[in-house]
Amino acid sequence: MTSLQLLFTVVVLLAATIPTIHGEDLRNNNNNYDNGNYALTSSTHKSLLIAAGCFWCAEQAYEQYAPGVIEVVSGYAGSDGIESPTYRNHPGHYEVILIEYDPNSTSYELLLQYAWRNLDPFDKYGQFCDRGFSYQSALFYANEEEKLIAEQVRSKVLDLHPDWDNESVVVPLLERPFFWRAEGYHQDYYIKNPWNYEYYKERCGRTKRLKEVWGEEQYNCYHDLDLSCFNKTAVNEDGVSIEAVVNVKNAPEESGKVRGAPVWGIIVAVVFAVGVLCLLVVGFMTPSCKKKSSIEEGKDESVVEKEAADLP
Repeated sequence: MTSLQLLFTVVVLLAATIPTIHGEDLRNNNNNYDNGNYALTSSTHKSLLIAAGCFWCAEQAYEQYAPGVIEVVSGYAGSDGIESPTYRNHPGHYEVILIEYDPNSTSYELLLQYAWRNLDPFDKYGQFCDRGFSYQSALFYANEEEKLIAEQVRSKVLDLHPDWDNESVVVPLLERPFFWRAEGYHQDYYIKNPWNYEYYKERCGRTKRLKEVWGEEQYNCYHDLDLSCFNKTAVNEDGVSIEAVVNVKNAPEESGKVRGAPVWGIIVAVVFAVGVLCLLVVGFMTPSCKKKSSIEEGKDESVVEKEAADLP
């Protein structure tokens, strides 16, 4: 086996045994998940479907900061997607979140306003550091009434930003497809794995890009547990202004610190570095050994020639 083949084998083995930053965490996967549509916790509640890039981040944004939200579930949805998608196999599907909400405490319109402030409307190839169709943004409507509201919200966003080119805003408004719930280890990821989550989110540049697009003031307004920009109120679907309720899971606020690599990431880096160093040492020593062997062979030949010359 050559040095390059050995290095390739080491990398493959590491990739197979160590979880990725944004992917399946094999250590926590118990395979106990329920594929299929999500059942609302109350018949009086409604739901909304959006695609805003990584569903971990979208889930956190709504569960912590959007008023009237009861539950957010990560999943997959796409009109051309396959049946029973999984994280490792979901062609034709967006990464989406299903937002269960109380229409007495918020509204479809208000939650769409939050959706816009949690995506990059100019990126048609993905969102932030994540590339590919499944990470593209999309806003979904379930009926003609919601379609009209979605169009109105889009128009209001563009009115607030007259310097934006309408053609450059690439967020589609689509008819709502069937929702497939994602695997259990993806749900509430920001709560269960805060270190990994914050490291991924910071390295992906999500917050930085949102502030660039929407401005720091507007970003802070839509990511504020006190809803200070809205006087701690929200307008429900009856048009009534009520006291807003956020963060129903009472999750701790983000630390705001720049996280270092998770422990497993450091281990991978160290093992990889040691492997490369060993291969370099082996590669350096091999030519030297061959050279030494050639010299010794040359000496042996000289001795034989000398002995032959001394014969009578």
